[in-house]
Amino acid sequence: MQYLTIKDAIEEQIDTGMFEAGQKLPSERTLAETFSTTRITLREALNHLALSGKIYKEERRGWFVSTAKLIFNPMQCIDIAEACKEQKRNCRIEALSSHRLLATKEMLTVLKLSPFSYVKQQVSLIHIDGRRVAVQYRYIPEEMTTLLSHDEQTDVLTQLLNSFEYDSEKHEIEVGIIPASQLESDALNLSSGSMLLSINQVACNKSQTPFLLQTIRCCHDAINLKISQTA
Repeated sequence: MQYLTIKDAIEEQIDTGMFEAGQKLPSERTLAETFSTTRITLREALNHLALSGKIYKEERRGWFVSTAKLIFNPMQCIDIAEACKEQKRNCRIEALSSHRLLATKEMLTVLKLSPFSYVKQQVSLIHIDGRRVAVQYRYIPEEMTTLLSHDEQTDVLTQLLNSFEYDSEKHEIEVGIIPASQLESDALNLSSGSMLLSINQVACNKSQTPFLLQTIRCCHDAINLKISQTA
């Protein structure tokens, strides 16, 4: 099939370094002319490369070569910035919003809250090596936020871990794949309905009391999950 021939040709150029990580590929029109094919056939080849994590697409910008995946162990780590630091990757976290919310049924269950409890929601956009790769949601029981500093320069996660004696062996994770919401599509510059890797983490203290629900929705080609009890 022609699309497989095209896929293999582009993949070979990426693997041999003719296209570097983060580099933009030629436009679809140029590539279609280069391979003497239709845009439909070309897109089939590009979509196969995207599924394998070789390239990714940004709306209104085009196709780019994926960088090396960040290795993230959600059983041992709940801070992507820390994982980036250990792997010498550049990480920037951009705050998108912060709200007081009435806890949903799921939040009440996983955080072991009473009915009609409130949580503080923090939504952030995670950039790795200059690329937008994930939207992060954090939900903190309202009664626990009284222990946190209101200094914006003080990292909230660090305060939580220090205040509640975080025990990585007690926290729970759930991993799946879901379609991006409108907020996530806009923040990550993705086409509507793009699929994202979803990581839910519930952080507990040594008494198994949950104090944080964290959800990370990320591009599958940007993060390599290593799920293990050992660091």
